[in-house]
Amino acid sequence: MNEQERKLRDEILEDAKRKAERALTRGKREAAKVREQAATEQQAERDNALQRAGDRAEAQGRAILATVDQEVRRGRLIAREEVVTRCLDEALAAARSLPPAEAQESLGELLSEAVAAFGPGPLTVRVHPTAAAAFSAERLTALGLAPESLEVVPDESVVDGLVAASPDGLRQFDNTYATRCKRLRERLRTLLADGIEF
Repeated sequence: MNEQERKLRDEILEDAKRKAERALTRGKREAAKVREQAATEQQAERDNALQRAGDRAEAQGRAILATVDQEVRRGRLIAREEVVTRCLDEALAAARSLPPAEAQESLGELLSEAVAAFGPGPLTVRVHPTAAAAFSAERLTALGLAPESLEVVPDESVVDGLVAASPDGLRQFDNTYATRCKRLRERLRTLLADGIEF
């Protein structure tokens, strides 16, 4: 091989080497771009996964808070009902254990309410036999009632208080302590629901 051929071979090799280095540099740049793009896509996918997980956690948190709020409201309602029941039970027990003089006064007030509910005219009043004495003519007169317009009927089923009715029995006013407590229970529930907080 002569000098010229060697030179030509060296030039060809040098040219091939430069082309290979350029191709290698280009390949490295493209690989870096692919790595960067893959990293960007991977980061985006990670961010999306984190966002979805965050959204799920937030939704679960809201559901848990809603459940907790419901349980708190339920607990308050139960507590209110227990307070109302305890108060009314104690009031009923106190009313049923009044001393005789106070029991007579209470019956007089219950009768006055019944007469006011019916208005003027004859009335039949059912009371427990032990309470019938509280409706003597003198007592009725003292209450401002006409004894002749009232018929007092002893009735074992009326435990406390009284039940008034029109003579034909079509209208009735239950003014026993137990029934008054039932009516009062509804009023107390309304009062508690309207803003008495505890």
